Amino acid sequence: MAHKILGIDLGAYSVKVAELEAGFRQAQLIGIYERRLLDAEEGETELHRAARTLRAIIDEEKLEPEMCSTSMGGDAVLRLLTLPFADRKKIEQVLSFELESQILGEVEGLVIDFVISASTPTATNVITVASPRDDVKMRIDALQHVGAEPRVIGAAALSYAALREHAFTAEVTQAPQMLIDLGHRHTHVCIVQGETVLFARSIPRGGEDVSVAIIDAFKMTPVDAEKAKHEQAFILAAGAVPDSPSHRKVDTTVREGVRGLVRELRQTLAAYRAGGGAAPSGVLLTGGGARLRGLAEHLEVELGLPVGRLQLTQSDPFVSPTLRMASGDDALTLGLPAQALGLAVAAAAPVPQVNLRKGELSYRSDFSYLRGKAGYLAAAVLAILMFAAINAVAALRASRKEAEALEFQLKKATIELFGDARLDGKAVSEELHAGPKGGAPPIPTTTAYDVLDEISRHVPPVDKGKLDVLELDIKPHKTYLKGTAESSQQIDDLAASLEKIDCFEKVEKGKISSVTAPPSGDNAKGDKPAELKQFTLTINTTCP
Repeated sequence: MAHKILGIDLGAYSVKVAELEAGFRQAQLIGIYERRLLDAEEGETELHRAARTLRAIIDEEKLEPEMCSTSMGGDAVLRLLTLPFADRKKIEQVLSFELESQILGEVEGLVIDFVISASTPTATNVITVASPRDDVKMRIDALQHVGAEPRVIGAAALSYAALREHAFTAEVTQAPQMLIDLGHRHTHVCIVQGETVLFARSIPRGGEDVSVAIIDAFKMTPVDAEKAKHEQAFILAAGAVPDSPSHRKVDTTVREGVRGLVRELRQTLAAYRAGGGAAPSGVLLTGGGARLRGLAEHLEVELGLPVGRLQLTQSDPFVSPTLRMASGDDALTLGLPAQALGLAVAAAAPVPQVNLRKGELSYRSDFSYLRGKAGYLAAAVLAILMFAAINAVAALRASRKEAEALEFQLKKATIELFGDARLDGKAVSEELHAGPKGGAPPIPTTTAYDVLDEISRHVPPVDKGKLDVLELDIKPHKTYLKGTAESSQQIDDLAASLEKIDCFEKVEKGKISSVTAPPSGDNAKGDKPAELKQFTLTINTTCP
């Protein structure tokens, strides 16, 4: 299910918005919008002025802020740290201690996040982003007030790496590339190689420095100076001769305006190279300040690197054929809202980025998004209920088959036990516990083997005389025994002993007769035949 993502750049001069439509596997750019800040109202902060301008863009373009991503702009602090380990949990534990010596003020009041820049077996470079917690909260509240609460608050200088597959080429095997976003008050620098951000910095200089230089040189009002910068300001190419003294003055004024920025860019390159980084293959310019005529050629001379434009092409599959643009004809070139676009792409796909919405500032979704997706949610609920019903029917059929198998087993067992089929399991269980009407349980408590064991225990020992059992028949309530003994006394002793068995009620002696037994033993031929008493015993029992 596709959803809309808005990348928002709350600039000091204008507000830029990039609108993406993100699906399951890909995202597509469907809109680019830019609007100069609305006139300030009395007592209004710059943040709320920018948020009000954003609300105007959303209303005019009928945008759907389902998911929003923004940054702290130049207000975030970026630091490059080198640590001897790469474990993210360990890095989080030591960040505060490492930043204490590099950041003025209390670290406890900051929201901190990081991305790993480069890692070797012995060292890890970490780009850390920090911003005061109160500033982050104010930005969240301001955007929430206009209905565009950000789910992600990233870092402006890290957002451009997300454009590596669209606005510039950055294969892993290529040399690093330097991206410079020239804003009104801040310039963001990002050096990338492949999917890795090697270096990032936010410089508190931008197009406003040129405006101030024009005001001082030509004694103009701020409004006239801004207009003159956009329409007439330029930097002459190296070796070019100005057409007039006024052209020379404009060139000199603009050069003076960007002098501080150029110095900071040189220092940025020096700091990056001091860390062992490979030289960038080139520079890509973007941002409102990049519209200044002659600036690209001037930076190419000052930095000693080829300078080009960060731009998209209409033929890129990432760009929708029906792309809506409210930024002029140069929306994909000079006016490309690279920061807003990078933030949106980073929210749609996993790229190196931070999120300052952490801890108590973590994103908590409201019901506005759910209301917007009520139809999809209703369809999803119906589908879940349908599958649940199908599963219930299948389970019921399986239960019925199991019940039929158990019913067959019960029917078979009751026929064997009672002589007829019974299907009331509860009644069968109660009858088995109560026993039949005669009082005896249907399952015997004493078996024939138990009776045989009792008889063997009560037979007189061998030293009392020779006793042989010729026949033993154990039946319910009656036991019959036939045997021989050496004397009548031995028979009486046996009968008396058997009467001691608990379930033997009466022992009746049958007719006693004399029999001759052949001699036995080693001298059987020389011994005389022995005379024995043959007897029978009929025993009435309560044993089943």
